[in-house]
Amino acid sequence: MTEVYRATHLARFRLRKRWVAVAASVVVLVVAIGMLAMAVPLPILEGFLSRQVMSRVSDQIACPGALAAAPQVTVAGGPLVPQVLRGNLDELRLSVPDATLSGVPHAAFVATLKDVSRPDRNSTHVGSIDATITVGFAHLPARAGTTTPSFRRAPDGGLTVGVVMPPEAARNVRAKLFLRMAIVGETARSVPDRLEIFGQTIAASRVSDLTGGVRTEKLPHLPDGVAYKSIAPQRNGVHVALAGVATTALSELPTEVGGRSVTYSATGGLLGINTSAVGLPLTIFASPVLAGGTLTLTPTKVHILGGDHGLNDPIAKLVLSQIDRKDLSRTLPALPSGVAYRSVSVDAGGIRVAIEGVTVKPFSALTQPPGDNPTVFGAEDGFLTASQTGGTGDATPIELYGRPQIRGTTLDISPQQIEMFGIRFPAKNVLREVAAQQTTFPLQALPANLRYDKVEVLPTALRIHLTGKDVTLARGSLTGGGC
Repeated sequence: MTEVYRATHLARFRLRKRWVAVAASVVVLVVAIGMLAMAVPLPILEGFLSRQVMSRVSDQIACPGALAAAPQVTVAGGPLVPQVLRGNLDELRLSVPDATLSGVPHAAFVATLKDVSRPDRNSTHVGSIDATITVGFAHLPARAGTTTPSFRRAPDGGLTVGVVMPPEAARNVRAKLFLRMAIVGETARSVPDRLEIFGQTIAASRVSDLTGGVRTEKLPHLPDGVAYKSIAPQRNGVHVALAGVATTALSELPTEVGGRSVTYSATGGLLGINTSAVGLPLTIFASPVLAGGTLTLTPTKVHILGGDHGLNDPIAKLVLSQIDRKDLSRTLPALPSGVAYRSVSVDAGGIRVAIEGVTVKPFSALTQPPGDNPTVFGAEDGFLTASQTGGTGDATPIELYGRPQIRGTTLDISPQQIEMFGIRFPAKNVLREVAAQQTTFPLQALPANLRYDKVEVLPTALRIHLTGKDVTLARGSLTGGGC
């Protein structure tokens, strides 16, 4: 009996010991499996958890229906199980290929988030975040009522923006053209030399579309022997100098004087008027005299009956009484102001009248060029100047050159240089006179501790960088609002 009892008790003890060993083995196996899951990714479990993370992240970053395409989420930092168990993801990589950000459609968002946790259902906390927003040039906004600007990356990494400036934007543009004047025959030529615009002086040959070609103006015809000598713009107008001797040949003088036929000769500086009286040939010798614009032939003696008779001689008095003195005077053609008949002489070639002087044409009398904007003429450094305010009346293509900057929550693409007519000008000089195009774009507000950092110009897009530490992201914050 005693032996039976002992055998039974021993069997029970051995069975209990076996169960304890099995239980311990199970515990060890579970712990080993857990430790294995913590250390080595298990595909089935990792895949399940990864899908759960992707779903929660997608739900967190944007409100339902706000994104055109689902975001791409990658969990980094080692096996996912231990990260999920402790409620903190070491690193999350997020890519949203198509979203409307800051009102701009089709923007791409890429971010790396570290030390990610979810304090509550409607927020996500990240220890640090570095992100970029990439917006294609084709999707950048344009001001309503204006032509769509064109964008491209400049060789130096800056941004080039091509726009068309409407005519009304140039109404305050001031330009001064310098022209070099010259006389060619009886034509005044004004040749563009340089242009002052937007604070720069440009050779006219570089902006010929603006300055135009040579201006010509026909001057009044001058008698033979008289010529235009020079032309010079001065303070009070355009000064034109002319000089010369106008000659009237003896054969061109009147063939009748006082109803008698006459011929002419010249002797000793006197004009001989040859005629006859009572069948006797005679010659009245006269000296040409200038008085203002009147040329008078003043008799000095009469040659008749083979001898000379002075003015006090009865025969001379008798002959001269037959002539109306008005027939010996004539009014010369009017001359421009500042020009005068200087002297007169006579010889076998005719009566010679010297003409000389400088006439001044006021700037106000110069011909206005075509167009609606009046031109103000002046003189400077020996050049004729033509100043005008206002554009040509046509839309003008211009290009803006600059380096985009982030100013708070504003994207600023204000130019440092502006190219017009093939010439680059300092932007500040142009913008004093030209109505500015849109160069600033508001960006959506960011959570605390997250800021816009810089902007980069890509070949076909702008890339805006964001960075922050200890940032709490509200649900739907990517698209600029809450859910």
